[in-house]
Amino acid sequence: MNENGNRIEARLWDAANELRANSRLRASEYSTPVLGLVFLRYADHKFRA
Repeated sequence: MNENGNRIEARLWDAANELRANSRLRASEYSTPVLGLVFLRYADHKFRA
């Protein structure tokens, strides 16, 4: 994975941690958008390969 991909991955994890720790949302409420972003990242990686 290139440096840009690593930065995006780190930002996704940071955003997920921020939602988990500092919001009133339950995991079931923010998991779908976060998993959607993870899937898009995976699909982009496979497409580029």
